Amino acid sequence: MKRRDIRWLLVWLANLLLLWLVGLANHCLAPFAVHLYLGGLLAGFAALRLDERHGFAATLLTGLSFDATAPVPFGTHVVLLGLVHATLLYGRRRFPREEPIFATVVALLANLFLFLALSVLLVGANPRPADGWMRLFADLIFSQLVVAVVAPWFMAVNARLLELARLNPETGRRVEL
Repeated sequence: MKRRDIRWLLVWLANLLLLWLVGLANHCLAPFAVHLYLGGLLAGFAALRLDERHGFAATLLTGLSFDATAPVPFGTHVVLLGLVHATLLYGRRRFPREEPIFATVVALLANLFLFLALSVLLVGANPRPADGWMRLFADLIFSQLVVAVVAPWFMAVNARLLELARLNPETGRRVEL
């Protein structure tokens, strides 16, 4: 009997956990007019550590889940997270993928790209687009600081989930403890 490979499911569940925690944090930060955006963390582990097929499945499901909870046109996060995932796949063989510092830098750059892309795409929906840029800049700085703090923890959560399932992230083979 063929064993089922659930690496994509575990990474997707960890991403759902992060989406839920960010939603709670945004709810608590609403009186201060601050919004966290941690989209760069959602594609990082899947693109850096999983193989192409499982990583892409986890990233697309995460994008669909993010689109279902965000006030953006449906499919926006699927396309943007897929673009980040494909970009990271292109160059990941040359980088130290297991290092937490590298994963943090990748998450920061991905978050910057996603935040700026969403801002440019969606700022036209604001009745006075020019007035929103200072708030977006403040949200970007705050989000980047949170990404820098949370990224090592989140990458460790993903790695630990796969370790508890006794799966190697790259190959999916069973690992004996």
